[in-house]
Amino acid sequence: MSARMWEGGSVRMARLARLTLLVCAVSCATWAVSQAQEDDATKPHGNAFVTKSSGRCGVCHPSERVAFEKSRHAGEDMRCTTCHGGNEQSVDQTSAHANGFKGRISRADIPASCASCHSDQKMMRPYDLPVDQMALYQTSGHGLKLKAGDTKVAVCSDCHGAHDVLAASDPACRTYVTNIPRTCGNCHGDSLLMAPRHQKDSYHDYLKSVHAKELFDKGDLRAPTCVSCHGVHGATPTQVGDVNKVCGRCHTAERRYFLAGPHADGMAKKGMSECASCHQDHAIQAGATERLASGCVSCHAKGSKEAALGAQLLADYKTADLAVSRAEEQISKADGVPLQTDDYHSRVEEARTYLREAMTAAHAVKPDVMAAFTARARSVGTEVETEIKHKLLNLLVEKVALLVFWFYVVMTIGIIRRWRDRGPKA
Repeated sequence: MSARMWEGGSVRMARLARLTLLVCAVSCATWAVSQAQEDDATKPHGNAFVTKSSGRCGVCHPSERVAFEKSRHAGEDMRCTTCHGGNEQSVDQTSAHANGFKGRISRADIPASCASCHSDQKMMRPYDLPVDQMALYQTSGHGLKLKAGDTKVAVCSDCHGAHDVLAASDPACRTYVTNIPRTCGNCHGDSLLMAPRHQKDSYHDYLKSVHAKELFDKGDLRAPTCVSCHGVHGATPTQVGDVNKVCGRCHTAERRYFLAGPHADGMAKKGMSECASCHQDHAIQAGATERLASGCVSCHAKGSKEAALGAQLLADYKTADLAVSRAEEQISKADGVPLQTDDYHSRVEEARTYLREAMTAAHAVKPDVMAAFTARARSVGTEVETEIKHKLLNLLVEKVALLVFWFYVVMTIGIIRRWRDRGPKA
């Protein structure tokens, strides 16, 4: 091969290499442009994203976009424009804020804005949600005050969130059962907000109650919260004469006995709050036996017949409780022997049930009604105590008899061996 031919081939190879590099560079540039276009809907523009549900609104409102993307509404194909209007796809702020754009919705207009969907039967039917929530809200203490021009009262977004609306079944939701007291407490625990309205700090009172202990300490999701007594969207203070009806939805037996006793008519005539007069309204405490007597003198004079009646109720209860406690002590002794005590444990538990029912019956404030339960408890306690004492005594007698028996056996064996060791005399 000549030198000229070799040089010609080298030139062609160099041209081919340059052409290949040029094609690769064009391809890379084309890919970069294409990728940039594709990323327009997913890559950050500064600190925001363009997404399906928020469109380009999130470019200028990143925190609202983040909250909205996690909400129940975003999962149901809603858009920012559903509530705010405007054009979510526009890159120009002027045109984006056209077409009926509302921007920040005023507090007075929030209920109507939410009701535009939540009062529509066709829209709510797939979710099996009620459509009367706006109507109920308008009858509530919140709704009536809002109508009167008080914009500091609770509106939908205060309880459910604005952009971060979650399902009520989500533990992070403001209206999840364990979060309800805190949600209501944002206002009703603010003494500065409540004072002009002549309302007390009911939130922190609730935290001291037996209801709060059941909910937070024991994890009982059935425990009453604010909405259990006051309602949800139609929330309103309970009228004085209706407290026993509210409490009676859970405490049915207590209300039945209360209505059968003298307090129901007497307290109604004096305009006193039935259950709350003795148990408080929000800082409700667990029933204490001492209140059978001490509670009476908070209204009735010391030494009065009513105070004497309360003392009698307490004495009857303590007598029965003492009998049951003695039975429990005997069971503990029997367990240490051990003796078979399963039946005694169940009978004492039955007696404790009678004592709990006695405290419920005490709402009738009638000794004979309460005695129907204290007498049973005392009878069971006495029977169990007597039976176990008898068994323990029999066991002691058996042990002593066995000890005497073996003493005589040992003595007899010793005497026989002694006679044997002596042997016959030579």
